[in-house]
Amino acid sequence: MGRWSQYDTDEERLPEGMKRIGYDADTQVYSFRDADGSMWESAPGNQYGQLHRVSGSAPPPPPPPPYDEASGEPPGRPASWRHDMMPLLNWFLLVGLFLLLVFWFISSAAMPPAPPACGEHSTPHHIRPGDSCWAIADDHGIPLDALLRENAGVDCDKLAVGGTICVPQA
Repeated sequence: MGRWSQYDTDEERLPEGMKRIGYDADTQVYSFRDADGSMWESAPGNQYGQLHRVSGSAPPPPPPPPYDEASGEPPGRPASWRHDMMPLLNWFLLVGLFLLLVFWFISSAAMPPAPPACGEHSTPHHIRPGDSCWAIADDHGIPLDALLRENAGVDCDKLAVGGTICVPQA
């Protein structure tokens, strides 16, 4: 397809009343005159593109942007990096809280239970590998029922090595 289009003349491309009056080959800048006599120039290398005023009556200054009370900043001002990262802050906060709970759960599960407080008429016994309720009662010369009464709720099938149970004195 060729480069010709239906908009190839100045009348079709320029605003009404504006005419091309010159071209500077050294800077590749086109010059234009508006209907009110003001002079305009194109960007270097562009025949029509964005034009900027070089002489003539200046347009009125643009009104200041309104103040946006919701954000606390003028609307033209770019947002700070904190504003851009706010959604990530919430995500990192949730991840940090989750990791804190996981580490707390792991550390509390790894701690051995506190040894039972033995009364006046009993002594603590530290459980060794191979110990059972019957073997502990037999070693101390007490009946098994007395050992189980002193340690209510102890599971004889799941004695933890390093744990402590109370042995009543005979």
